[in-house]
Amino acid sequence: MGTAQGMIAAARKLLGTTEHPPGSNHNAVTTWYGFSGPWCDMSISYEAAHSGNLAAVMGKFALTTAHARAFQAHGRWHYGLGGIRPGDVVFFDFSGGRSIGGIDHVGLVEAVHSNGTITTLEGNTSDAFRRRVRGRACVVGYGRPAYDGAAPMPPHDGILRKGSTGNAVKTLQKNLNTVQKAGLTVDGRFGTATDRALRTFQAKHNLTVDGEYGPHTAAVMKAALAGKPGVVKPRALVAAATGPLQVDGEFGPATCAALQRVLDAKAGAGLDVDGAFGPLTVKALQTYLKVTADGVTGPATVTALNKHLGVGSEATWEANTTTRLQKALNAGTF
Repeated sequence: MGTAQGMIAAARKLLGTTEHPPGSNHNAVTTWYGFSGPWCDMSISYEAAHSGNLAAVMGKFALTTAHARAFQAHGRWHYGLGGIRPGDVVFFDFSGGRSIGGIDHVGLVEAVHSNGTITTLEGNTSDAFRRRVRGRACVVGYGRPAYDGAAPMPPHDGILRKGSTGNAVKTLQKNLNTVQKAGLTVDGRFGTATDRALRTFQAKHNLTVDGEYGPHTAAVMKAALAGKPGVVKPRALVAAATGPLQVDGEFGPATCAALQRVLDAKAGAGLDVDGAFGPLTVKALQTYLKVTADGVTGPATVTALNKHLGVGSEATWEANTTTRLQKALNAGTF
C-alpha cells in the first residue's frame, strides 16, 4: 500500500484538470478510467492508482454509493465528520438527505480545520478538478483507506444510539422536546426514554425506525425544527456578481454562474446559480440555443453556441469561445 501523503500528492497533480468541452466529462481522468461520465469518484480511483493505493481505497469505482458501501463493508466507514483526517475519502449528498443512498459526490480530504470545515480535492466540481472548502451540511460520512500507517478508525461510527452520552445527545434531547414535546430530561444520556422518543419521531417522518440518530435522521430533524417536511436542500450558491467577468478564456464557476443568471432571466430556466455546469444548466443552454436538450455538451451544442457568439460554425469549444461568451455576458448581449 501507499500512504495518505502520496494519495494527496497525486490528487494535487490533477488540480486544473478540465473537461473538453465543458459539460462533456471528457478529460484525462475519464480517458484513463475507460468511459466518459461523472468523474468525481473516477478521480479518487485515478489518484489511488497513481500512488500505489488502489487496494487501499477498496478498488476502482465510478459509483459513489457503491464505493461508500465498500468502505462500510470493510469496517472503514464513519458517519459525519468526527475524527476525519487528511487522506480520508469524504462523501456528500447535495440533496440534503445525507444518506448513503443519496450520495452524489466525493472528494479527498487535504486538510482539516479547527472551525469544523475541511479542504478537499475534488474532480467533477464545476467541470474541473478543484480545491474546495466544505462544511458538514452535505456530508454523509467518510471512508478511511487502508494506507500504510493509517490511523485507526474512531472508536464509534458517528451514530447516536442507546448508550451514547455527551453534548450531542443533549442537543438531540432538546430537539425532540421542541418538535414533539417529548418531555425528556436533558442529561446527555441516551437511555430508554430518548430511544422511545426518537423512534416516535422516526415513525412520524416515515424514516427507518431503528432508534439510531445519524446524518439522515438529523437532516429530517433540521427540517422539522424549521417547520418544513422532508429535508431542506442546501443551496451552495456562488457569491453575487460584483462586477464584470474577467475575460480570460477560462470557463470557471464565475462564468458559469453569469450564464446561469442570464438563462434564468431571459429563458426562465429556474436554475440554482451555483457555478456548476451540470446537466440542468446544459439543457437550459440547449433550449436557449434551440438544439436538442439532452444535457450533453456535444458537437451540435458547441456549433450552435459558436454561431450564436459569432465565432464561426466549429464544433470545438476553444478558449476563444469562452472569451466571446464572457464578453457577451459582460455586455448583456448573450
